[in-house]
Amino acid sequence: MRTRRESIIKLLREHDDITLQELADLTQTAVKTIARDLDSVRKTIKSEGLRIEVRPAKCMACEYLFTGRNRVSDPTKCPECHSERIDPQRFRLAETKQRE
Repeated sequence: MRTRRESIIKLLREHDDITLQELADLTQTAVKTIARDLDSVRKTIKSEGLRIEVRPAKCMACEYLFTGRNRVSDPTKCPECHSERIDPQRFRLAETKQRE
């Protein structure tokens, strides 16, 4: 049997672009739990030369990009236009850049 965090890693390997909600649905876990687990997953995959790459969330009304966020949770409201129509951030695995 696989742990929830192992399942998250497997899903990240299988999907090139996945949201927190999709991860939560596929693992049958709460979004908040998945967000917390991603911090541990980051540490686990680092030893494999991998990292989690994040495509930032984007306001669907004014196209504001939520760059520079340190939180894994999805934003709920645009700071520019105050719209709540937000395209959620997406996650994927990428290789860690090697120094030469």
